[in-house]
Amino acid sequence: MTLSGYTDSDWAGSVVDRKSTSGYCFSMGSAMISWSSRKQSSVALSTAEAEYISASDAGKEAIWLRKLLGGLFDGVLETTVIQCNNQSCVKLSENPVFHDRSKHIEMRYHYLRDMVHKGAIHLQYIPTEEQIADIFYQALDCSEVRLLPRQA
Repeated sequence: MTLSGYTDSDWAGSVVDRKSTSGYCFSMGSAMISWSSRKQSSVALSTAEAEYISASDAGKEAIWLRKLLGGLFDGVLETTVIQCNNQSCVKLSENPVFHDRSKHIEMRYHYLRDMVHKGAIHLQYIPTEEQIADIFYQALDCSEVRLLPRQA
């Protein structure tokens, strides 16, 4: 059983209050089993912080799904890989040392770093072009939409 996820956010996407929108989704095989899109509760001061908040929310969902699936199927899941298109966010999750540039990030979001350290989650970089979680905060580009052929 392999649980995999994608996480993404826009930075200061709301023109009213400049809060970002987080989005994530999880799948097992080819089936999407969980997804979310919501406005972040605080204003992010950088793209890395917006992505880190989004990844932290995705990490909490991943841990919940891991416990649920482990209980249902009476097994141990492999490390859950969450794809993120921000390299700074990936580096923040791997490095246990607090940097000057990350001191402003609220402590509650460092739960992600703890889960990465324990081996339950692995945050992995993915190019923006391959990020499927963009759909949670961006309109689809009609030129890239490919319709499936109709089934008879």
